[in-house]
Parts: sequence; structure tokens; C-alpha cells
Amino acid sequence: MESIKKIPPDKIYNELENVLKFYSFKNSTLLSNFLRYIVTETIDERQQFIKEYSIAVNALSRPSHFNPHDDAMVRIHAGRLRKLLTEYYSSDGKDNSVIIHVPKGCYVPEFIHNSKMRQIDLPISSIKTNPIITVFPFKSIVQRPDLEAFSQILSEEISAELSRFQDISVIGHFSPNVISKINENIIEAANLVGADFIITGHIQIIDNKLHIRVSLISSSSGKFISTKVFTPTTIDDGIRIQNEIVKDIVSTMGGYYGIIFNEIVKTAPSKISNNTSVLKAIRNYHEYQCAFSIENYANALASLNEAVELDPNHAIAWAMLGEMQLASIALGIDNCKKTIERSSHCIIKALKIDPHCQQGWYALTLINCFRKDQDNCLQAAEQCLKINPNSSGIVSGLGCMLIFAGYFEKGFNLLENAIRINPSHPWWINIGYCYYYIYKKEYQKSLYWADKMDANETIWDPLLKAVSLSLLNEDAKAKKHLKNLLELQPQTATEIKSTLSSYMFSDEVVFRIVNSLKRIGLKDEVTF
Repeated sequence: MESIKKIPPDKIYNELENVLKFYSFKNSTLLSNFLRYIVTETIDERQQFIKEYSIAVNALSRPSHFNPHDDAMVRIHAGRLRKLLTEYYSSDGKDNSVIIHVPKGCYVPEFIHNSKMRQIDLPISSIKTNPIITVFPFKSIVQRPDLEAFSQILSEEISAELSRFQDISVIGHFSPNVISKINENIIEAANLVGADFIITGHIQIIDNKLHIRVSLISSSSGKFISTKVFTPTTIDDGIRIQNEIVKDIVSTMGGYYGIIFNEIVKTAPSKISNNTSVLKAIRNYHEYQCAFSIENYANALASLNEAVELDPNHAIAWAMLGEMQLASIALGIDNCKKTIERSSHCIIKALKIDPHCQQGWYALTLINCFRKDQDNCLQAAEQCLKINPNSSGIVSGLGCMLIFAGYFEKGFNLLENAIRINPSHPWWINIGYCYYYIYKKEYQKSLYWADKMDANETIWDPLLKAVSLSLLNEDAKAKKHLKNLLELQPQTATEIKSTLSSYMFSDEVVFRIVNSLKRIGLKDEVTF
């Protein structure tokens, strides 16, 4: 690394101005302010003050009560900043004598001679794997400065929040020729930047009320996949309105339970299955999570094992494999004592490869359920949420795990909020709902969620229906489901308590479940 003393400050300032003239920075006041702040502080030898809090307050206009432990906004924008710097030095700035570089893991920039940089850090291009989303500027029908500013901020925040998803690549800044093309034909503009999907919309005032329309469009077909209208009464409370819109849009579009991934699976599965072993494994994992069958489970497990063998540095695949190994215990398929050990190896591997892998923290939350480690279960869940609180499928799963871990109300609130925004969720979330309502002694609601499960190849479908009906004293119906349960799992009488207790913390609820089965005919082979 070339130190600041070997490159005069005036040359660094000149390079900063060169970078800020680049179209992507000209289109982003936030990232321009970010870069100017950290460069200036470093030149003034105040590197020790470059922290998340100081960046948020001094460069990104966040309030003085900003808490970096609860808000990952600085980390998100830092990732975007690094991408724009790479873009600049791969194009307009490729022949510049000085390069401004922000290493991963810190916010203090380095100033490096171009020849040195070429040897150490410019990333090579890789095969496209993630779907590419472009967020085009929102149009303001009425020419008002406040609406135009609100529109720009809304586009930037949607881009920033979508970039939290590891399975999505986001383009939010454009060259002048792309901006010109956006105004002519958004499909052609999307093709220019190689985007698979477009997020755009408009802002207008109708009958003195604000109307904000957000649309998701397929760039290959021009089809409107999703469109939603928000009608806040005023933009005076702009930050709150913006946050509500961004959370709603991002939660429904991003992640493996979002509209974007589901659209690819539905309309262009070859983009996944013909691309890499990892994406094929992720698709199979998603199919298992959406609908249980023995075949779906076996396909997901086999393809994830193959994926980590062919691509041993893919953190998400390792995390998913660890999760699927734990699922075998919960499903009553595997009671091998070494399963948790094997799963732990996969999850540790995922987080070693990428400490910010949300899927890794998600799997760590689950394994702490199986270890009956309540405190670490909660801590892992909280860290997982910080990485991306808008990943609705992940959040619903975390809520379910916390219910299992005995954090009934905390888990239930997470679950409810995630399902309210995006009804798509893993099939086993129904187990969490049933467990919660059995704990609350609201057995009719437990039956409602048991009936919604529709997964008759797993013991959980007949088990929860039999339990809920028994607790409602509907014994005749309950006995039919008990019969189905015993056909699926003849060892239910001897194994049900250990299966339930393997990751469900409340002895009282486990007792209530087992006792309800005994009263409708399960042989009394379980002791407490």
C-alpha cells in the first residue's frame, strides 16, 4: 500500500474531484458526501474518527441519536461506494495515476498509485449468477422540488435496501446515455445495463392527495409483474413515509420468498438450473421450503452437498446445507447424534467464509435451538435481523425459531409482521403458529394453522391436526389423524417426546401435546 505521505494531498484532492464527476457519483449525493467525508478526514490525519456513527451523522445527514448497532445503513452504503469506485476505475478512471480505494472491513480509504492497484485489488469479472435489478428514477408528474427530492431519495433507498440481499444484484446509477434512453424506452434502457427486472414508478397528486405507484417490470417481456399504489396524505413526514414504502416494496420483492425469485422460478427456471450447481441447489432448497415432500427434501439435500463440493467457498450453500441437516431431526428422518455436529461444521464454515452471511446467522439461530441454548439462539437471531430486516422469509423463520426457544411473544410478533407484509413463507412456519397457540391454549387457532399446512408426507401434518382436535375434544376426527400419523411413523409413541424436545424448549407445551395424543389412543409408552 502507498501511504498518504508518498502522494501529496493536492493530488488526492484532484483525484477526489475526478471521481465525484463520474456520472454514478453525480447521481448520488449520499455516496458523494460519504466519499468526500472519509477522504478529507484521512488527509487531515483524523482517521481515528472515521467510524459508522461519525459517517452517518456528518456525511449522511442522520440524527445525533443514530445507533450503528441497530441500523446497518452505513455498511450498506459503504458496499455501494466500493462498487461505484470499482466501476469508475474500470472505466473512466482506469488510466488515472492515483486510485482511491476503500478496503472491505473498514471505512478509512487508501491512496494508491495505479500500477500498484492493478496488481492487488481490481476484481475480475465473474459469471452472472444473481438476477440483476435496476431501479430507475421515479417520475414526478407535478414539477415540484419537494416531490423531485422525495423521488430521488426513494429510488436510492430502494436500491440500498435491495442490495442487502445476497441473492440480488442492484443497479441504481446510470451513465448519461442510459438516462437519456430511460426517458425514451425503459425496456431498451434496462437491456443497456443488462438488467433482468426494472423497478420504477411515479409520484403525483390527485384530489390533493399524494399517490405513489411502484412497479416491477420484466425487461425481457415488458410485462408488469407487480404494481402497488401508496396514498399517504402528505410528504411532510417524508422519512416515515419513505421507510414504510421501502420496507413494503423490498420485503415483497427480495429474497427467496419474494416476487423476483418466484418469477424467475416460474418463467425462466433455466436461468437457475443451467447456470451453476449453487443456483440449482438454491432452487431445490426453495422448492422444499415452499412445499414439503420427501422427494423435495432429498433433492435439496443432495444438490446442496454437490454444490459445496463444486464451490467450497459459497457461504449461502454451506449455511443451507447445515440447516437441511438439522431439518432431518425435526422431520423424524434422522436421530443420529452426529447430525448436529455435521450441521455445526457447515454453519461455522459459512460464517468463516462470510461473517455477514444472513443465511449463516439464520442457520446458527436454528442450531442453537437444537443445542437448547436459549441466550445464543436470541443473539444469533438479533444479528441475523440486523443484516437485513426486510428479508421476510428469513424473518418469519426467525420468529418461528424464537417461539420454539421459548421467546413466545417476541417470536410471534416477528412472525406476524413478516407474514403481514409478505404471505409467502416456509411451510414449517405453520408448526410455529400451532406451537404458539397451543401454548396460549387457543386451540381453534392452532387447528386453523394445522389445516393450512397441507404437507401429508411429514409427521407434522397429521400430528398437529390430531393434537389440535384432541385439545378441542373432537376425538373422532382427531383419531383419524392419529391413525395417519402412526402409519407415517409407527414409532411415534416412543419417539415423539424426543423429537419435540430436540428443539422445543417448553416442557409444559411438549407435555400438553403428548398428553393430547395419549388421550385419543396413543399407547402409553412415553414417560415424563
